[in-house]
Amino acid sequence: MGIMNIITNSTDKIDVVKSPVKATVVGSNAEFVGNITFSKTLQISGTVKGNITATEEGDAKVIVDDKGLIEGDVVAPEVLIEGEINGNVRSTSKIIIAASALITGNVYYDILEMQGGATVNGSLIRNMGKTAGLLEKQAESNNKPNTTANKANTSSSFLQSIDKKEDKK
Repeated sequence: MGIMNIITNSTDKIDVVKSPVKATVVGSNAEFVGNITFSKTLQISGTVKGNITATEEGDAKVIVDDKGLIEGDVVAPEVLIEGEINGNVRSTSKIIIAASALITGNVYYDILEMQGGATVNGSLIRNMGKTAGLLEKQAESNNKPNTTANKANTSSSFLQSIDKKEDKK
């Protein structure tokens, strides 16, 4: 069975193109109970009762077909949802939510494509992305020796910028 590559066309339908790479599949007549850890591609056409986690950050992908159901959290770089997920969905790269999708839980994303008609009963939460690295560097500089001076300088400059904005109003 081939991997499914997703292509969105102008009619807002999702076309599926087969490629020669193999995928792990939970078939439409199967129910899997337990957590799944995978690499590369995992296609869910049946039911999974448990959490799904990718082992690698690179190109791992979860595809939930329109008849697929997951009762648990999903963590993978790329996620395509056409079916139902009852749990949180976390992606470090891209999430595509098709019009037929139903998600009951929060969606954490860097890039999000959502078609009209999709249902998300939860929050859409943007990952920190590039900003996270900047915040980590700032935290590191604040944790250096002499941190009270660094924090005081940061706080005072932050407060000054707020005061300047209020003066302009």
